[in-house]
Amino acid sequence: MKKTVCVGLISFIFVSSLLISIGFWLDIKFLMFNFYQETSKGFEAGGSLIPFIIGLICSYFIGNYYQKRQQSY
Repeated sequence: MKKTVCVGLISFIFVSSLLISIGFWLDIKFLMFNFYQETSKGFEAGGSLIPFIIGLICSYFIGNYYQKRQQSY
């Protein structure tokens, strides 16, 4: 069970990082996550949660696939 959680977490981090990197390299706004601070208004964060949602979905399927492979052996 611990290995399945670790595989899911690592896949989430990898997929999300990959999508955010692609967003910055190719200047795709819905794959970018920016954080910047405004002095007059306090702080302001901008960006998209789409890479994190896709990473979460991918980690779910990768974790299930890994768990099924472990049970078959």
